[in-house]
Amino acid sequence: MSRYVHVSATALTDLDEVARALASMGLAAQRGPRGPLMLEGSFECPGEPVELRLPAGTLDSVEDFGFVRTAEGPLRLVCGELDRTLLVERLLAPLRAAVTEARIRNAATAAGLELEAVTRTESPRRLVLRRS
Repeated sequence: MSRYVHVSATALTDLDEVARALASMGLAAQRGPRGPLMLEGSFECPGEPVELRLPAGTLDSVEDFGFVRTAEGPLRLVCGELDRTLLVERLLAPLRAAVTEARIRNAATAAGLELEAVTRTESPRRLVLRRS
């Protein structure tokens, strides 16, 4: 039996920031014009409300999934139980990296610095700050 599960998306606290980061990753999230959207659910489980929704098939997911705000801080990923491991590995880590890079870019711009992203096959992506 499949059901929706909630996964804490540590370090992700702002829905607008997450929507922009998803877009930078080529993933288009839907937002409701007047509030939460419902996940479609399945034969085995009813849908749940989310504030950002991505369709089934995104990153090879079986069911649609999305993000909701929490009172205690970080956003939560709401996804099908069958998709949990896949989305934790293939979505959350790259999403955190995209949000972190956007935050660094914003801080660099505010400080009058230039930011260059360096990607090499033999090493991880690096961000280099330079004075303008």
